[in-house]
Amino acid sequence: MKNEKAILASILMLALGACAAQTPQNQSQVYSSLSTGPLWVEHSLTSSPLKLAFIEAELGSRGEQRSSSYPSNYLGEKTSSALGRKLYSREEASTTDLDCSSFSSSAAAQKAFLASGGPTRDPSGLDRDGDGLACEWGTYLKKSVASYQASLRPSRTYSPTRTTSRRSSSRCYVGPRGGTYTITASGNKNYGGC
Repeated sequence: MKNEKAILASILMLALGACAAQTPQNQSQVYSSLSTGPLWVEHSLTSSPLKLAFIEAELGSRGEQRSSSYPSNYLGEKTSSALGRKLYSREEASTTDLDCSSFSSSAAAQKAFLASGGPTRDPSGLDRDGDGLACEWGTYLKKSVASYQASLRPSRTYSPTRTTSRRSSSRCYVGPRGGTYTITASGNKNYGGC
């Protein structure tokens, strides 16, 4: 399994190696053309914040939040901490008529933002707070992280079971011959207690 991951990662690195010299639009198209499995592998291996942003935007646009092959690999794992932190200056005026409502999802807005030069540039004004996360993409990532963390907690399901209490109670029980009794604090039957 680890050899498969290493081989696949090597192939991806070769295929994506040319991306560094490409424009953001071309880089976005490269990730759009990859299938979901290799995207998750690249997501787990990349240390480039820009590549990670492109990969997560593509996975999010596909409705992916967590890798099925590597369950500990999830959206927002490395990027959600940027939400609300001003990482990039935003002094540019919007040059397009786009706003968050122009997109079908926050992932689509993030993809368009990255393709237009984000996160360092924001000609459309989709990332006004400068955290590198367009529209509600950061909120989506935070929800993904919360969902992953919730999946790690053991579920608490209530299943009523009949337990015998050692404490004194006023509950009356019916014995095998029809007599009634209560249970004393020491666990004995008290036939005169009902």
